Amino acid sequence: MTTNPYRDEPRNVGTGQPIEVLPGIYELRESLAPGLNVPACWLSLYLLVDPTHQAPPVLIDSGWPRSVPTVILPALASLGYSADALMAVINTHNHGDHTFGNVALRDATGCEVWIGQADADGLKGGEFDGEIVPPHTADRKLIPGEELDLAGHVWEIVSLAGHSAGSIGLYNRDRNVLICGDALQAQATAVQGIAILHDRDAYRESIARVSALLPAHLLPAHPYNPFTTCHIAGAPDIAYYLGACLEHVNTYEMEVAEALHALEGEATTETLAERLCQDRGYDHACPLAPRILEQDRLFLERAGVIRSGDPAGSWHMP
Repeated sequence: MTTNPYRDEPRNVGTGQPIEVLPGIYELRESLAPGLNVPACWLSLYLLVDPTHQAPPVLIDSGWPRSVPTVILPALASLGYSADALMAVINTHNHGDHTFGNVALRDATGCEVWIGQADADGLKGGEFDGEIVPPHTADRKLIPGEELDLAGHVWEIVSLAGHSAGSIGLYNRDRNVLICGDALQAQATAVQGIAILHDRDAYRESIARVSALLPAHLLPAHPYNPFTTCHIAGAPDIAYYLGACLEHVNTYEMEVAEALHALEGEATTETLAERLCQDRGYDHACPLAPRILEQDRLFLERAGVIRSGDPAGSWHMP
């Protein structure tokens, strides 16, 4: 058996040992290393199985190419499934940590690749840890509102746009469970420090949509602060989690403005990220924070938070 080079036994990350969340729903943890080696943050894939073995298993998100031999196939085997039993992998969105394992997984198992229709054109591949992931196409494009029979349960596709244009969730009404990928980011992860948002208005709509569903179990793909695990259960904790999502998106501009003011009105991307993350309770800038700030530059200019026209790397108050 191939061993994951970033195996973390205490956190059960990269071990290939499934963690039962609910009957028929297992969490498979994978590391974000080497690029983002932050032990407090990992990637959670979800394996849906039929305890009676009458329906084939389905995987939610595929991780990295190495995830196939070191995490996914061992998890299937531990639950009594051969590799070719896997019916499909469903990508919650098209970002690399959720899709870069698609090709290797399809090759190893013969499974299909499904993704939300609006994100399907984004399966462009890339490079991870020296390995080239080729562009590929989905076997099925999912539309919000459609219902899928997966591992013996009916799951509805829910639009959760905001993090990406086509982010989707999977909602099982019988057990009141929502698998949401990266679509609901609370106060962001220890890797980010700042939520990664493609469309803030769509993100607010997604928060409202999930609030209306009132799920009893919320399963995101990473441990988003202030929570330290990927299973949020019970009405109080879920309300708190969704409140953290809304608070972050609604106060972000003010937080950036205050951090820049504390730096006497001018900063580099790195110093602004450092100050912003420190204000948010971290010792130093989170690894992705400078990149996220640069991605948000145009939005912050239009919001009047920063001066327009500064080059990348330079920030000034208006």
